[in-house]
Amino acid sequence: MITDQQAKLLDKLVNKDKMSVKTAAAKAGMSPPSARKYLHSGKLPSARDYRRTHRTRTDVFAQVWDEVVGYL
Repeated sequence: MITDQQAKLLDKLVNKDKMSVKTAAAKAGMSPPSARKYLHSGKLPSARDYRRTHRTRTDVFAQVWDEVVGYL
C-alpha cells in the first residue's frame, strides 16, 4: 500500500523537481501506473475511500451460523 509520505515525495519530484513520472515513481517506491493514479487524483492515499460495498465471495456459514454460534 502506498503511504502519504510516498505520495508527497512523488508530487514533489514531479512538480517541483520536474522529474519524469517513471523516474519519480521509482524513487518514491511505487509503480508508474500507481504514480499516475495518485497524481491524477490529487488526493493523498489516506484521503481516498477504499471501502467495498459488495461481498467478494459467498458466506459458506450462512445456513449453519446459528449452530456455529452454539459451539462457541
